Amino acid sequence: MNMRSSVRRVSVFSASVSDGQLLSQTLPYLEGLRAVSDSIIVVCNGTLAPDQYDALAPYALHVIAEPHDEYHYGCYKRGTLWAFDNGLLDTAESLILCNDTFLGPVGSFLPMFEIMDARQLDFWGATDSREHSYHVQTYFLNISRNVFISEVFNKFISKITSHTEISQVIHQYELGLTRTLCDAGFLSGVFIENRLAAAHPSDPAYSNIIFSPLYLLQQGLPLVNITALTVPHLNMDGQNRLLAWLRRHAPAVYELASFDVEIKQFEDATDIAFSLIMATYNRASSITAAIRAALAQNHENFELIIVDDGSTDNTQFTIEQTFQTEIATGRIKYIRSPENIGVSNARNLGIALACNPWIGYVDSDNILRPYFLSMIANTITQNRTADAFYGKIFVGERGIAIGSPFNRNALLHQNFIDIGVFVHRRSLVSKWGGFDPDLRRLVDWDLIIRYTQEKEPIFVPRVFLDYHDDPNDVSRITVKESLTRAKVRVHSKYGPRETVSTLILSRNNRDHIAQAIESALGQRGNFEHEIILSDDGSIDGTAQIVAYYAEKYPLIIRNVGRTQSVGFSENYRYAIQNAAANFISVLKGGDTWADPEKNAKQLECLIRTPTASMIFSRIEPSESVPAALRLPEQPHGFNSRPDGNFVLSPPSLNLGMNFSSFMSRRTILNDLPSVVYDPQINEVSLPFYLDRLGPIGFLNQVTAVCRTNLSYDLDEALQRTPRERKRDIFKAAMRLAKPEYRQKIQDTITVMA
Repeated sequence: MNMRSSVRRVSVFSASVSDGQLLSQTLPYLEGLRAVSDSIIVVCNGTLAPDQYDALAPYALHVIAEPHDEYHYGCYKRGTLWAFDNGLLDTAESLILCNDTFLGPVGSFLPMFEIMDARQLDFWGATDSREHSYHVQTYFLNISRNVFISEVFNKFISKITSHTEISQVIHQYELGLTRTLCDAGFLSGVFIENRLAAAHPSDPAYSNIIFSPLYLLQQGLPLVNITALTVPHLNMDGQNRLLAWLRRHAPAVYELASFDVEIKQFEDATDIAFSLIMATYNRASSITAAIRAALAQNHENFELIIVDDGSTDNTQFTIEQTFQTEIATGRIKYIRSPENIGVSNARNLGIALACNPWIGYVDSDNILRPYFLSMIANTITQNRTADAFYGKIFVGERGIAIGSPFNRNALLHQNFIDIGVFVHRRSLVSKWGGFDPDLRRLVDWDLIIRYTQEKEPIFVPRVFLDYHDDPNDVSRITVKESLTRAKVRVHSKYGPRETVSTLILSRNNRDHIAQAIESALGQRGNFEHEIILSDDGSIDGTAQIVAYYAEKYPLIIRNVGRTQSVGFSENYRYAIQNAAANFISVLKGGDTWADPEKNAKQLECLIRTPTASMIFSRIEPSESVPAALRLPEQPHGFNSRPDGNFVLSPPSLNLGMNFSSFMSRRTILNDLPSVVYDPQINEVSLPFYLDRLGPIGFLNQVTAVCRTNLSYDLDEALQRTPRERKRDIFKAAMRLAKPEYRQKIQDTITVMA
């Protein structure tokens, strides 16, 4: 059918100009446009070189070439007004507005016009979009006579002007044209309607159909979007797959596209190989969907390695029965650990078995999008020196997409990269190590921090994964393990701020434990803080108060208390083992911190003096302690530091260094020898030992209020007299002290005999 003989059409073609030259796709596009147009007006956004006018002569009735900053809409305006002024639209039945953001035609425009003319619409486009709001996309529009002669259309087209923000252009013109014409009662439609639906109404993945170019070509669209050939995250089918299709079905368009080396390079994406690691534990109910989604990748060059971390449900049976073929062909490698070794060890095992140079991770209860590997592979070809890539996730329960451009400082504060959309070179494992088995939570964050420390990863702004988080699933690590401990541990390794663990040790401190906890919660300063409550089998209600605070403040407090008493020394050791921070403060359950900056001040001193083993500050005894025993004025900091002689100064009541007034380093306290705990760790022997390791600092400020009638003291008093207890303490101190203090310690012991 000869379209020009049945329908008289005028086309306005918007052409971009670079250094006076037309883009390479312009002339082939115009050749195809001639088949459906009686007249073509070419409007350029800049001046043309003389030879370009000659090139346009066979196609264009008229050429307008003048600089403007009104995008393609400014060209549409100029061409339409010229057509009106010169009588071209006096007898025309339709006006075509199109531009060079697409390659084509693939085949011919004629079939599209045959179908759309039969629908008798007022205006129609090649495709529509739900991005921002519903609209007919303006890269190819056919406008009937009753529309283009209307006042509403002419008013719209004449008011097109420049805008500083592209968002304004989209709102005013791309969205505005459909809205304006439909509000005026005109009937619209499209050649290919966007029926690609996402699982959630808030999911933006399929809102713009031009990001699925293969789907459009297979549906008969005779055009290929340029950005779908040049920008990986704007092609969910993959540039390499699109080029392969064009090579088979539209060789002329393929030759035109592949002449550009920036486009042809994407053919290398086909050879990029991935190993996907899936560590799973008791996921029989959800793992099938996760595996099917991984296998449904439209990029074919990958293997899926499933490490079953000792599952006790039907996970093994489900995998082996459902995916027999994939296991037999090697597409899936299934390894089952005889025991639960943890997610870090399971993933590390999977990495060790990986054959391919690029590693990705799949959670057994999340769903990968089919274009994940394809988009990453094409992005790799465009960023060949990069070591890592990541994208966005979609959280269905919240209806939001999460993911943002890389920012190192932001990453050190909080992870914003999900491991399920993170891909890295396998070589990074040997360089920076695998997953940390010592961490039970936030292992992903820890690894990503290390793998991005030398080179920034490439952010791909596209949703790659549907994330599912069931808060009622008690088998999840995120439910069972302490987030606070893991977060502080990661901050201790990499964070821009230092970390402090406050250990509150209690035993039958019902009347004072709440005040102790509140004083720890009130600490302020530039550090990450965790509070560890370690109750030693209290029988007076202390444990219930501890549990209340841990439940009320789960983001900062951890309750590691036990129901059976193990004694002060063992409780102290146990609490230290649970600490995740680089620095440790101790607060006995009967004491209270009086200074809200106690930790911050002591931390500053220890950071300033890296060789220091500990620092302590003044304490005020409660009203039950005689004022005569209060701590005398002492020097500040490390200029005139305390030593063993200072510790011996008030032998009647050790207020020289109280556990509730000191801070030390986790590395030091974790490595205390057993002799420090024999017969009981205490405020006399500990500083003598620490004095061997480095300077002891003193902060000449009152930071704590202490009480001496702790349950630990009372329990031991039933077995030994106060004099006997002090004598044993100083005997232990003599074993730990430097030689120069031993005689004075012996003299003190003799006095006590």
